[in-house]
Amino acid sequence: GKGVLGDTKTFTTTQSGSTYQLKDTTRGQGIVTYSAGYQSSPLPGTLLTSPNNIWNDGPAVDAHAYAEKVYDFYKNKFGRNSIDGKGYQLKSSVHVGDKWDNAGWNKVQMVYGDGGKIFRPLSADPDVVGHELTHGVIDKTADLEYWGESGALNESIADIMGNAVEAKNWLLGDLVTLTKPALRSMENPKLFGQPDRYQDRYKGGNDNGGVHINSGINNKAYYLIAQGGTHYGVTVNGIGRDAAEQIFYKALVKYLTPYSNFSAMRVAAISAATDLYGANSAQVAAIKKAYTAVGVN
Repeated sequence: GKGVLGDTKTFTTTQSGSTYQLKDTTRGQGIVTYSAGYQSSPLPGTLLTSPNNIWNDGPAVDAHAYAEKVYDFYKNKFGRNSIDGKGYQLKSSVHVGDKWDNAGWNKVQMVYGDGGKIFRPLSADPDVVGHELTHGVIDKTADLEYWGESGALNESIADIMGNAVEAKNWLLGDLVTLTKPALRSMENPKLFGQPDRYQDRYKGGNDNGGVHINSGINNKAYYLIAQGGTHYGVTVNGIGRDAAEQIFYKALVKYLTPYSNFSAMRVAAISAATDLYGANSAQVAAIKKAYTAVGVN
């Protein structure tokens, strides 16, 4: 099939009688992709089919192929079978709403708008698909409350894992933004109006207490842990993406709780790294330095 950006993707479908369904029964309890028909309800909408297994609905192709990719990421990296660890069926609906400039996890399934003024169809970026499906993983694990610091951590972990799916750069949403180069940068949160240290955090009530704003603080810490660098005079020796992913996944499933704040995130990461690599490891040292660099103690 052809994706939104004109690329050719291969993915798994199911033959049913004389038609093919956009349904993969080989992963968990299935990955199934629907069209909402430019409405916002009822969801999921209509199961997508093709008479000849040729697929030209770009947003649907991308949503389906990237859901498979995210499923494989969690399975191969962490041994996790879908978002709940038990094979939860991943449903995606594309063409949600009229030129809706958003995507989301609605606690049950994925929803993607076709974009309009700000975005191209949002399923065209694996960062976005990985981010939204990670909200599902968070729901089934630490269940971080979507407000204030716990909400900013919820957003940051969704960014961390969403970005890790392809690990091509440190940007989020760069394949779907129309008006700017990306939505967020983990390397330099300030590029897109986010703080890069705790002292500069947003303290107001908008955006559920700044969940999409203050996520930059933890994103920067994660970037420093994985990649290394000097930030506000503190130098961190990076440990690489793989180790960082394992540490933050373990922190999420074992140590974080619904009301964890930034300070608890630091403790959770140290605990997870201690489990995996030992208390005196370079990994633990990098985490302590990175959180000091972003002002979290």
